[in-house]
Amino acid sequence: MKILITGTNGQVGYYLNKKLSPFFEVFGVTRESFDLTNLIQMEKVIDNIKPDLIINPAAYTYVDQAEKDLEIVSKINHKAPEFLALKTKKLGIPLIHFSTDYVFDGLKEAAYCEDDKANPKSIYGKSKYDADVAIIKNNEDHIIIRTGWVYSLKGKNFLTTILNIAKIKNSLNVVSDQIGAPTSASFIANTIFEIVKRKDEIKKNNLYGIYNLTSSGEASWYDFAKTIIDNANELQLKIKCMPNDISPINTSDFAALAFRPKNSLLDNHKIMKAFGIKPPNWKNELKIIMNEIALDNKNDIK
Repeated sequence: MKILITGTNGQVGYYLNKKLSPFFEVFGVTRESFDLTNLIQMEKVIDNIKPDLIINPAAYTYVDQAEKDLEIVSKINHKAPEFLALKTKKLGIPLIHFSTDYVFDGLKEAAYCEDDKANPKSIYGKSKYDADVAIIKNNEDHIIIRTGWVYSLKGKNFLTTILNIAKIKNSLNVVSDQIGAPTSASFIANTIFEIVKRKDEIKKNNLYGIYNLTSSGEASWYDFAKTIIDNANELQLKIKCMPNDISPINTSDFAALAFRPKNSLLDNHKIMKAFGIKPPNWKNELKIIMNEIALDNKNDIK
């Protein structure tokens, strides 16, 4: 099976490429070869590869900058996925696309289910929701994965940012009134692998649709940061900031252009039932990832 994966320089795309490549004929593309603002180039690449499945984790994810870059955000996060839906429909192949917790306003007290009403409050969230709507409209053979609070060893994300700051600063202020479930890109990739393996079964049993996917448990960004530093201490990573040096602050104390949902928790029951997925507790998953950091950065060990 030929699989085209977009955005393989990004967190999820990188781990998808790494996980799926040993088992399938994977074509990983980046912005240089598959520019989501260039629909003509995109179509040429797709026509050349002739994939049996397209997976699209690529997105414009600079949430604050998105409030200023409306046109480019719309092209990448809405118009490109819309085109992919139309193209995959024409080719008669499925599309797996990644959405976000930002399609919700965060006002619900419980975790969000897939059929809860979307109400995005940011340009980023609206662009991602517009893509969801366009995909549903244009190719019924779709799986839309809604996730959030994604981290990994690769690139700039909350985990790498906290560790880098902790190396040079003695204290940290972290938002404590937003909650979600920290979710590793490698767990997401492993889950997509399980889904891709069941491509024919999905078609036969009509398991297409929207699925939430996060780790289990919940945390605030403050909880997440403290747990990162706790693990870093246990692994004897070189950091200046200790757990007691982290202070909680409110969202209102943190200068940001874009709206952030207070509640980003997503209910996983649908994907668990459909595919037998067992999301790991976020603390256990983080410990595994940070053990990998320790192994990959032996020179940083005290």
